[in-house]
Amino acid sequence: MNRTTERKTLRKALFFVPVSLYFLIPVGIVLGQSGGRTLQSLIEAERAFSRLSEEKGIKEAFLTYLADDSIVFRPRPVPGRKAYEVVPDDSPALLTWEPAYAEIALDGDLGYTTGPYQLKDKSKPGGPARYGHYVSLWQKQPGGLWKVVLDVGIRHPQPGFKPMEVMTRKETSRPKRLVKVDKFNELNNLLKVEADFSAKAAAEGMIAAYIAFAHDDIRLYRDGSLPMTGIEALRQETSQSPGRLTWEPMDGDISRWGALGFIFGTAETRSGAGADPAAASSSYLRIWRKTPDGQWKIALDLAVPLPPEEKK
Repeated sequence: MNRTTERKTLRKALFFVPVSLYFLIPVGIVLGQSGGRTLQSLIEAERAFSRLSEEKGIKEAFLTYLADDSIVFRPRPVPGRKAYEVVPDDSPALLTWEPAYAEIALDGDLGYTTGPYQLKDKSKPGGPARYGHYVSLWQKQPGGLWKVVLDVGIRHPQPGFKPMEVMTRKETSRPKRLVKVDKFNELNNLLKVEADFSAKAAAEGMIAAYIAFAHDDIRLYRDGSLPMTGIEALRQETSQSPGRLTWEPMDGDISRWGALGFIFGTAETRSGAGADPAAASSSYLRIWRKTPDGQWKIALDLAVPLPPEEKK
C-alpha cells in the first residue's frame, strides 16, 4: 500500500470517533548509534530545506521537500503542494529557519523539528522582518528520503533565540519489544484518546485535561508568543484562556510501530453554552508520544487563529 492510499484509509478512522524521566541533551547521543544517525539525517534534511529556500526561493524549496499528500496551514489546513504551486516564481519573500529541537519515533520513520524562522522582503533591503517558530513533521519515504508531511508556524513580534545546538529528547526507558501495529486501528485508538481529552476539558476544564493528558515537557505554541515548555507554563497560558474549547479533527497519522502520532484539525472556543456569534476559531496540531507503558500523551500542542472570513 503506498502512502497516499494509506492516508486515505487512515482518514476513515475519523468517522468512528465522536470528538466534540526525560532530559534534553545534544543531538547525536540519543537512541543509540543507529537512532542517532537517523535523527541526524532528519536534522540535516531540515537544514538543507532552509538553505534551498534561501538560495532558490520558497516555491522551489517547498515543492522539493513537501510530500505529495502534505498539509500546510493557511491558516486552515490545506494541501501543501497546491498552496506552493501558485506562489510566483519571482516572489520577493525570503524565508529562512533553523531547527532548535528535534524528535523521531523509536521506529525511525516519523519525526518533527521546530525552531525559529525569519521572513524578509528581498525587494526591500534593510526593511523589517517578521518572526516566528515553525513545526515541520517529516516522514521517511520508501526510498529512504525524508519528506515534510505537515508544516505550520506561529508568529511572534520578537526574534526567536538562535540555537547553539539542536536539542532532542532522550528516553530513560523504552518498550522491551517494538511491534509493527495496525495503523488504522492504532490511529483509531489515538482518536479515542483525543475524544477523552476533549471530554475531560469540557467536564473539568482545560488545565485538568492537559495535566491528565500531557507530558511534563509538553511544548505549547500559541500565535503571538514565543513557545512555552512544561506543565507550569501550560497552567499560566490556559488560565488566561477562558471559555469552552472543542476540537474537530480532520486527519492524522502515526509511526509504523505506534510510538509517535499527530492529529490536526480545527477548534472553537465559546464563552458559554449554545450558539455564540463571538466564538473564536483556530486550526490546531497536536503531536502525541506514547509512553513506555503504552499511554498516548501530548508532546506538542499548537494553535493558530482563523480570521473571521476563514471561519465556517
